[in-house]
Amino acid sequence: MEAEMTSRERFINALEGKGVDRVPYGYLWFGAGHEVLERMGTSLRDAYGSAEGIAKAQILAREMYHHDNVMSPWGCLLVEAEALGTKVTIKENAYPAVEKYALKSAAEHELINPDNIERSGRVKTIAGSVEILLKEIGDEALIIGATMSPLMLASQVMGGSRLCIDMLKDRDSFHSLLEKLTESCILFADTLLEAGADGIFVENGESTGDLFSPQMAEEFMLPYTKELYDHIKAEGGYVISHNCAAHAFYDLEMKLEPHALNFSFGDVRLLGKKYGVECKKLHNHNNIGCGPRHCFKEFKEFSDAGICLMGNIIPDAPLTGSRAEIEHEVKSCLSAAPEKGFILATGCEIPLNTPLEKMEMLWDAVKAGI
Repeated sequence: MEAEMTSRERFINALEGKGVDRVPYGYLWFGAGHEVLERMGTSLRDAYGSAEGIAKAQILAREMYHHDNVMSPWGCLLVEAEALGTKVTIKENAYPAVEKYALKSAAEHELINPDNIERSGRVKTIAGSVEILLKEIGDEALIIGATMSPLMLASQVMGGSRLCIDMLKDRDSFHSLLEKLTESCILFADTLLEAGADGIFVENGESTGDLFSPQMAEEFMLPYTKELYDHIKAEGGYVISHNCAAHAFYDLEMKLEPHALNFSFGDVRLLGKKYGVECKKLHNHNNIGCGPRHCFKEFKEFSDAGICLMGNIIPDAPLTGSRAEIEHEVKSCLSAAPEKGFILATGCEIPLNTPLEKMEMLWDAVKAGI
């Protein structure tokens, strides 16, 4: 496997639907991060608390796991929410968790000040890590910033239960909140792009039938997330829309027009009717996914529209799967994927506690397939 492109060139070509020397291998957040931290001789608390620690961990993870991109921030999904007033608990070797939400309801939307994004110490830390990554490996690997969509961010400033109540009972206040959160998301994306990120990986997992009706998602997700995506693209950044929900609204993902869709499942209802498969039961930590990968066939409209597909190895496969099962996952994805416009990756973050030897099995399978 002799490389003719840099990782950065390879990733960009895939995002743009161009030819590549081999299939790019994508990395989400800080997958299998504990092994990286052990090699660094530090804790997640300490590494994630400094720009230097984040950058060093991402560079080392790439050396250990061989992927084509780096990413900051990681999978805590709380950077923007903390800047806007949500209190978080910092843990030693796990991601920060919500201690107290910023709002009790959407009626308190006036408490949200988007300018606090730019004042946040942790936002500055994240931006600093991107600057270091740009300096150290900017010519080699694609640098991706990670953000929340406005609707996802709403769940982190007021909680999911209250969010659902206010969507139904106080729509005007909830729309006012989403306007402020959209501005906040744009400011955070701008900060990452200005620091040197090539693109933004947007968590959009609340656009799903597991939580809302299609009509609610179209009203409360689509216009605000579309504004965010359009802004990132206007600023010259790539947009990767991440939706690992089992019943994601893929028609709305199409309307968002990202450069790439990172997914875990196909259209579960459609696959069940058309192929008689129970996608949700096959793609989880108890089972290593379906061989035919019917989901790729039904995503042809994304490829036809020039949207790169990124997925969909089961995230738990490296942790719980045998070598044969890991190889099966990789081969299944590669055999079903389009020839252009595809990035091999997991459908969500690989668990932090995944052992190094299992990640090496994953890389062995990737090498053999690409």
